[in-house]
Amino acid sequence: MKRLAFALALMLAIPGAAAAAPGKPPVLEPISAASAILIEAGSGRVLYEHNAREKRPMASTTKMMTALIATELSRPEDVVTISPDCVKIEGASLYLEENEQLTMADLLYGMLLRSGNDGAAAIAKHVAGDIGHFVSLMNQRAWSLGMADTRFGNPHGLDVSGHYSTAYDMARLGAAFLKVPLLKQICTTEEYISRELTGGRLRIFKNNNKLLIRDPRACGIKIGWTEQAGRCLVAAARVGEMELVAVVLAAPDLYTDASKLLDYGFAGLKMQELVPKGKVMAILPVSQGSAGRVAAVTAQPVCYPVFAGETLYFTAQIQVPPEVKAPIKSGQAIGSALVTVDPGWIQEVKLVAVSEVKEKKGLVIRFLELVRALWHDK
Repeated sequence: MKRLAFALALMLAIPGAAAAAPGKPPVLEPISAASAILIEAGSGRVLYEHNAREKRPMASTTKMMTALIATELSRPEDVVTISPDCVKIEGASLYLEENEQLTMADLLYGMLLRSGNDGAAAIAKHVAGDIGHFVSLMNQRAWSLGMADTRFGNPHGLDVSGHYSTAYDMARLGAAFLKVPLLKQICTTEEYISRELTGGRLRIFKNNNKLLIRDPRACGIKIGWTEQAGRCLVAAARVGEMELVAVVLAAPDLYTDASKLLDYGFAGLKMQELVPKGKVMAILPVSQGSAGRVAAVTAQPVCYPVFAGETLYFTAQIQVPPEVKAPIKSGQAIGSALVTVDPGWIQEVKLVAVSEVKEKKGLVIRFLELVRALWHDK
């Protein structure tokens, strides 16, 4: 179907929230991290950054990508058999043994809560058949997420040449990680018990992310440490409908740093509704319908994080067909709108029919239906 696209001619200015005095942004106390960033998870808007594009090792926060790929290319109930090259890996360990069998879900819990390097290797081997191939998948997925300054060299984050990322890229990964319900559930779990499937061996995995205890707003994600990377943390926190992701790399005081970043964001930020749900964005002609026109309205609201005293400009580009053909159901998708916020954030929102439009039948069709009804009544 041929589609028309036209942009709303007006620029709409939305004032910032009143969470702080207008013109007085919140103050961020000094932090210890060599690199840091704070973003709003839904929009990806950068709220604060310090050396955020500087490449450096990122330790076990690497395992976020391993977990993301595992959930995309395997199932939680998959049975994973531990191969010889996935045992006795240095660093944090689940103490896996050759030929043991665990579910993918159990390995994900062990990898993300206890940070088991052997668990990461086992996941990689199961998903891709070869750890090297899995690392290639990690790098491909990083590219698809826009992590242009990241290169993975292994699935667990142990120091190796050519394994690096940036605070900015890890924040993008953290936002993608949070969109997977299973991963979000795992990284907020306090304790998990796994059972090996052949011998029945039990393992207890306790969450080693202490920010969950120190900060009531916290909701995951992953900590890490190696000698080269120092202390690293990708942290998520939520207040109301707002979810923030803070990343600190090479941070001696990582938990305090993360809380300071989150304080800064929540103090002066509010989710501003740019376009409400049900807003009429277009009136479309209807062919062969009981009504000649139907309104196209937004199926969900479009929101964006705004600091107090800030003025926000956005445009909406409507993409709809020249006409729609009856019958049309209420809530049926009939177009879309691209909402663009200066300087370039874009969100697509579906446009749906506000009401039902029945098909208008011609005289011949109505006569045949009448004859058919009379015939069946005999």
